[in-house]
Amino acid sequence: MIASTQPTVWSTIKATIARHPAGAFLIFFYVTGWIFFLPALLGTSGFGLFAYDLPPQPSILLLTIVGLAGGAFLVTRIADGKDGVRELRSRYFTWRTGPQWYLLALFGAPLLLLVAAAVVQGTSVLGAFGANLPQFLPNYVLQVVLIAVLISLWEETGWMSFLTARWQKRFGPVFASLMVAPLFGLGHFPLLFLAGGLTDSGRLTTSEVPEYIFYLLVLFAVPVRLILTWVFNSTGGSLPLVALLHASFDVVASAAILTGFYPGVDGRLMYFGLAIVAIGVLVITRGRLGYRETAVERAPVRIPVPTPVPLR
Repeated sequence: MIASTQPTVWSTIKATIARHPAGAFLIFFYVTGWIFFLPALLGTSGFGLFAYDLPPQPSILLLTIVGLAGGAFLVTRIADGKDGVRELRSRYFTWRTGPQWYLLALFGAPLLLLVAAAVVQGTSVLGAFGANLPQFLPNYVLQVVLIAVLISLWEETGWMSFLTARWQKRFGPVFASLMVAPLFGLGHFPLLFLAGGLTDSGRLTTSEVPEYIFYLLVLFAVPVRLILTWVFNSTGGSLPLVALLHASFDVVASAAILTGFYPGVDGRLMYFGLAIVAIGVLVITRGRLGYRETAVERAPVRIPVPTPVPLR
């Protein structure tokens, strides 16, 4: 009896994933994203096809854990084996770095918005913010840590530790970040159709949708991805620090923080500030964003030269 050597469906799928890990990850993420958001989209907060109302937060939590972190580990296991999974998992425990990075991750975003608001709207915002500073610190830090643990840590497992880290080996850190930016923004696309999905004020109007797509795909996503890549590379691949910084962007832009501690300040000023910071980081790091090639990546590719066979 001769065993069949015909490939099975599963072996064919695994071989395809191993050849195209980034594409497999993105397909898995976007498909699971729409699946997880579908119940909320069908309710009254979405398209209103059924008379129930589901908030988007459970869908967001499931998507980040299953679609991003789960997808990253699944594809890594198939494409890179146990060693790849071990390396990906080690990013959760890369936290020993300089205190300046923790200060940047926690307080860079609120300070940036405060400076931008003072430049554009006058120094009066400094006094209003300083008066509420004792209430701001515990409120803000608690929210950042909570969102970082529940959402950003798993979200950046996929976007940073898997996709950006993989692509920057081939295309460099800047191009990798620019490629990830619109893909990251598109991941929020189902939220455009949910009341309270992207804003705390309710459903977006038709005229606001193009504006928010522009913010998600360009004005917000591009500088955010560049800055996060810089922090990731500069801290030896610290996923907790990247998660804290990402969470700080989300918290500072929330309506609760803006109305409570930045009265009268347009939250979009932070996006413009991030763009300026990203340009500065690009100039200072000369486009390297803290990335250092490994010895394996620097090694030249040697093409074997066939040994001539002597004639007899």
